[in-house]
Amino acid sequence: METSNRVLDAVLKDFSLPHVEERLPRDFFYQLGLKFPHQYAIACRDVADCVRRAETLGAGPFLHGTIPAPNWIERGERIKVCKLEVALGYAGDRQVEFLGPGQGTEHYARALRDTDIAFHHVGIYQRGMKELATRITNAGYPEVVRGGLSFGKALSFDFRYFDSRADHGIYLEVQDFSILGRELNLEPLIRAYSRVRDTLPLSRHS
Repeated sequence: METSNRVLDAVLKDFSLPHVEERLPRDFFYQLGLKFPHQYAIACRDVADCVRRAETLGAGPFLHGTIPAPNWIERGERIKVCKLEVALGYAGDRQVEFLGPGQGTEHYARALRDTDIAFHHVGIYQRGMKELATRITNAGYPEVVRGGLSFGKALSFDFRYFDSRADHGIYLEVQDFSILGRELNLEPLIRAYSRVRDTLPLSRHS
């Protein structure tokens, strides 16, 4: 499949991964009242190598680091210590996220049992988590992971994973991020800070 986003096409081809539409038809999102996914999330054993490959193809630059995942609840159980190796960047107008196996969780590692790289989930940035979560679970896709932070209406990060693997082979993630009660668009921040990544603590992978 080829699209007008040549950089994304090249990245997906290099990693032998499908476009979203090849796993989840657009009607799937419309019927659930969801926006079309903005993010391709890829689980991988070697995040740094995947970043290098993607940047060679014109994607990025990427923010790459190991970060704590506060309030991580997996299948109803809160994980006290959870850390994720994450790299975020853009291929054209689509966000690409590389995720390592993680520490304290098997959520990403499960997808890597028989491979080094796997299309793990699609990410949707959208407000109204409570209603969306109810709608998605009622459609037969149970919530399996949730996490985030909240500082009242000042700043809130709420992300949840829903298991759509039986039908589509990947998870569905909804990310409800807000600042002062309004949707928080991370794209300008990620694009700006990734350009100066060498001066940021997050860029120093540990």
